[in-house]
Amino acid sequence: MKKIIKKYLKIVLTKTNILPYINTFKKIYNKHKRLYKTKKETLKKLKQIRLYKSKNIYKLINNTKVEVDINNHFVYSIDTLKQPIETNRIIGNITVDYERLLNTSLSDFENENNKKLIDSLKRLINKIEKEIKNSNNKYKEKILENLEEIKTSKATTLYSGMQRILFYNQVLWQTGHRLNGLGRLDKILQSLYEQDIKKNILTKENTKELITDFYLTLHKYYWFKSNVLMGDTGQIIILGGKNDDDTYFYNELTYIFIETIKELQIPDPKILLRVSSNNMPKDLIELAVKCIQTGIGCPLFSNDDVIIPKLIDFGYEKQDAYNYVTAACWEPIIPKYSLDQTNIMTINFLKPFNKMLANEDLNKNYTIGEILQKYTNYLKDYCNEVFCTLNKIEWQFDSYLSLLTSGCELEDISIKGAKYNHYGVNSVGLASVVNSIINIKKFVFDEQKYTLEELNNARKNNFNERNDIVDVLKNTENKYGVDNEEIINLTNYITGFVDTIFSEYRNKFNGKLKFGLSSPSYITEAEETDASLDGRKDKEPFTVHISTDSSNAYTELIQFASKLNYSGHRFNGNVVDFIVAPDFIENNFQKFIDFITLSIKVGFFQMQMNVLSSKTLIEAKLHPEQFPNLIVRVWGFSAYFKDLPEEYKEVIIQRALKNEGKM
Repeated sequence: MKKIIKKYLKIVLTKTNILPYINTFKKIYNKHKRLYKTKKETLKKLKQIRLYKSKNIYKLINNTKVEVDINNHFVYSIDTLKQPIETNRIIGNITVDYERLLNTSLSDFENENNKKLIDSLKRLINKIEKEIKNSNNKYKEKILENLEEIKTSKATTLYSGMQRILFYNQVLWQTGHRLNGLGRLDKILQSLYEQDIKKNILTKENTKELITDFYLTLHKYYWFKSNVLMGDTGQIIILGGKNDDDTYFYNELTYIFIETIKELQIPDPKILLRVSSNNMPKDLIELAVKCIQTGIGCPLFSNDDVIIPKLIDFGYEKQDAYNYVTAACWEPIIPKYSLDQTNIMTINFLKPFNKMLANEDLNKNYTIGEILQKYTNYLKDYCNEVFCTLNKIEWQFDSYLSLLTSGCELEDISIKGAKYNHYGVNSVGLASVVNSIINIKKFVFDEQKYTLEELNNARKNNFNERNDIVDVLKNTENKYGVDNEEIINLTNYITGFVDTIFSEYRNKFNGKLKFGLSSPSYITEAEETDASLDGRKDKEPFTVHISTDSSNAYTELIQFASKLNYSGHRFNGNVVDFIVAPDFIENNFQKFIDFITLSIKVGFFQMQMNVLSSKTLIEAKLHPEQFPNLIVRVWGFSAYFKDLPEEYKEVIIQRALKNEGKM
């Protein structure tokens, strides 16, 4: 593959030294493989790709090809054959200040520092306008009017506001930014919508028509926008939420956005609903559950009652904390003012635990407390390695993102930073560590069924011919996800230790480090991690987010999650994840609504769910052609089941079987 990439880089670059461009081109190659059926077709298309250095971002914008959809209310065009070169890391997972963009023209932004960029953006609009004029788009006159507004004035209608968001969004994707969030669209677009309703420009029905086209437009280039897996685009729309006087914000658009995605039945973009036990309308929760019930996996619930106080305690200003959104999947961030990079890497709690088992003399008469102490020593060293990795990151010069981030207009965000400059990591393996420690305590110290060395030898041999030990280790009553005081205290002790270690870290912008108990890496990290004393074998997937393999233990899982400590640095996304059988909600709809309402009050951090049956999943895996539109929730996004790698399909099937009590 490397030879292929080098060959085609020589075609698209004049430079002789092509090594710095290998990684960028490898990513492009893999993305185009998803679209084109054969290697020959892929390589033929790659000949047309042009790569641009970051300093030539204006050249990239000026040379993009424009395509027009003749049946869409909006124009939205990304030239997938024009890519920036990643000489340094490109800032991603950002929600820009769309509210300010609606109320400011390109001319208002212009100053001596960004004149060249503004000129490039205006020329791009001119190019789009030319294509629109020559097209048969039935909305061309209105689109031209909306585009012209971007150059000269603020948005005047809901229609023009949505077109403006799409324009700035398409340029984000074009310039190499990934996982681009859309922000609190019901709040941002409220005044334009209310004004249009008052003037009889819009009705609820043609608003739904506009939002349908808006969704479909964002869904365009689905394959190109996907990051690790198909569907992993980060295109998240935030709805609802508490105001800073603790009343609950919602409006007609909140309902329309959910109703439209429910009817449209596409996996992307995705919806997150900020929830609260304080005056949130019950019918909004009911609508959200009906949407989830269709199987599209959204909205994800984010609990303002828990999250906002944690944001304020961490150091975010109150007004900003109440206006939080999430990055890509679930990690809370502040829009407008933020360089926060919230899923910059994944920490694996199990790696230092297994390293301890490998290095220590297990024949010694350790107490369970001494084993825990030794683990935290290894965990501290592991965290310090994480710090060293983070300190090596250099960000790519980014004049465009600087333009879209409040306070960064005069000095580049990659050099100066922004108002908030914190890093965030996800985590896996905590459940395996907690369950391993509980198993050691029970079977080595309390019952003396095995010696620690005996268990570890079985682990090192991947439990070969010791399925008896696997069965014992896996089938204990008290485990991660169970409402048990010992389990909860142990979990909080470990996360509290990491919280203390993380408090020592500062990045080059003097930003802090936060972590959460959710991660997309529950398969990829597990593939690089040896067997563990919870009965998990080599490469076997980790527990998904905050979840349990017990069937229908929803209430207990919520009780467990609500008693976890999310204070300090521990708020970078903590998702309760469970699977529900379709007929369970249908047959118990009102009780399920009561369960969600009570769960918000009890205090989960975030919640998502898959509504599906193992029978359907197994059939879809065997006969994908019969289930082309089956959607599942993967980690923090939804995707078509047929597009997933086999190992992800298998994890979802296994979880569904366990949920139904069939395993």
